[in-house]
Amino acid sequence: MKRFFLALLLVVVGLGAVMTVRAARLQPPASPVTAAAAETPVAVDEQVAADRLAGAVRFATVSFASGAPIDTAAFLGFHDFVRQAFPGVHATLRRETVNGLSLLYTWTGTDSAAPPVVLMGHMDVVPVPESNLAEWEHAPFSGDVADGYVWGRGTLDDKTTVLAILESIEGLLKNGYRPPRTVHLAFGHDEEVGGRFGARAMVDTLVARGVKPALVLDEGGFLASGVIPGVEGQAAIVGIAEKGYLSLRLRAKAQGGHSSMPTGRTAVGALSRAIAALEADPFPTELTGPTRGMLEAMAAYSPFGRKVVLGNLWLTAPLVERTLGTTPLGAALMHTTTSPTMLSAGIKDNVLPPEATAVVNFRIAPGETMESVTARVRRVINDSMIVVEPTDSARVDPSPVSDVNSPGFRLIASTIRGMTPGRTVPVIPYLVMGGTDAKYWGDHSANVFRFLAIPLGEGDVARVHGVNERVRASDYATAVGFFARLLLGLDQLQ
Repeated sequence: MKRFFLALLLVVVGLGAVMTVRAARLQPPASPVTAAAAETPVAVDEQVAADRLAGAVRFATVSFASGAPIDTAAFLGFHDFVRQAFPGVHATLRRETVNGLSLLYTWTGTDSAAPPVVLMGHMDVVPVPESNLAEWEHAPFSGDVADGYVWGRGTLDDKTTVLAILESIEGLLKNGYRPPRTVHLAFGHDEEVGGRFGARAMVDTLVARGVKPALVLDEGGFLASGVIPGVEGQAAIVGIAEKGYLSLRLRAKAQGGHSSMPTGRTAVGALSRAIAALEADPFPTELTGPTRGMLEAMAAYSPFGRKVVLGNLWLTAPLVERTLGTTPLGAALMHTTTSPTMLSAGIKDNVLPPEATAVVNFRIAPGETMESVTARVRRVINDSMIVVEPTDSARVDPSPVSDVNSPGFRLIASTIRGMTPGRTVPVIPYLVMGGTDAKYWGDHSANVFRFLAIPLGEGDVARVHGVNERVRASDYATAVGFFARLLLGLDQLQ
C-alpha cells in the first residue's frame, strides 16, 4: 500500500511539475507591427470625417424584423450621400447595386489573378423603440456631433464600418495607391434581419464570377478594456467562426371549447410541457473548437495561476468546462443554446384555444447542424400533439472555423496592433454568438474573420442596439486608419 501511495505521490508531483513548466513557457506570441501597420497611412481630418459619418447616420435605414416595408427612399438617399461624399471612390471603383439596395464595389488590383479580398459592412440599423426615445441624449437619427462624439443609430453598428472603409480608400486614392490584389466592398441593406437579400445575393454574385477570396473581413469582434477576465488593459477579440441560427415553431393542436369543461390534454398544457422539456434538457456543453482555441490563446496573457490551468487543458478541460458553464455567457460559448422567445394562444379567458404556438430560437454551436438540432428537439419533446417546423426567418448552419495561423489572421492581428502603437495588445480568436453577413462566405473561403475596428469605451457594448449609441470621433479616425493599414498590407496575403 505504501508503494501505491508513493507512486501516486510521484505521479501528482510529476504532473504538477509538467504543468508548471508548460505554464512558464507560455509567453505572448511575437507581435511584430509591420511597416505598413506602424506608419500613418492616410491623413484623416477628424472633424471632417466625423461630419461625414454624422451625415450617414441621418438616413433612417431601418430594418424591421416584423416584415414592415423598407423605406427605400432612406437607402437610396444614403447611396446618393456616399456618392457625393467620396468622389474619388466613385470615380475609380466600379459600383453596382444588388437587389436594388445593397452596394457592391470593385477596386481592381495590380495583379488581377491574385485571390481578392472582401471587406463587408451593412447600411441598415435596428429600430428605436418609442418607449426609449426619451432616454436618448441626442435623437437617434440626429447625427449630432457633440462632446467629442458622433451620436445616433449606426455609429457603432454598422455605418461606422461602411464609412471608415470608404474614408480610408478615399485617402489612399489621393496618395496614388492601388492595391496589389482586387478588393471588393460589400455593403448589405438587411443584415439586421438575416442578410438574405443583401449579403447573400452579393456573395452569390461574386461566386458566380469565380471569386474565391484570400480574406473576408466583416464586423464581429472588438477592441476594448476588460474583454478578457484576468487580462489587464486593452485586448482584441476576432471572430473566427459564428454560430448557426434556427428558429423552430412548436404547434400544439387540441379540441377547443368552453373552459368549464376542459379536455384531458389542452393545447396550452401540451405546449407548456414541450417548452419545459426543452429547458430541462439543454444541449450538452463541450470545450472544443473556437472556444477551446480562445482559452488556449488567453493563457499566455493570464496571471500565472490561471496560466497553469488554461495552459494545460489536456488535463484541466473538465474543470474549466464546469467553471465556464456556471455563467450564461460561458455556457453559450460551449453549446447550442435554447431560447423560447414567442408564445401565442387563446382569444378569451373562458375559451379553450384549439391551437397554441411557440417559437424557440437556437444558436447552433459548431459540430451541430440545423438538421441535428431539429431532430433532437423532436426527440426531447416526444409528443404527438406537438408539430415542430422551421419558421420563415433566416436560418443557417454554423460557419466553418477559420485558421488562426493563416496569413489573413496574421494580417488582421498586425493591423490591430497598429491601432495601439507602443503597447502589446492580445489578439484572441473567439466564437461569434450572434450573426453577421460573413456567414454567407463560409462555403467559399477558408479565411473569413470578424472584427469591428472601433476601440470601444466603457459602456459602449450596451449601446449597440441600445440607447445613446455613439462613437468617439477620435476612435472613428482610428477605424479609418485600421482599414488603410489593412489595405496597405495586402501584399502579405501570399
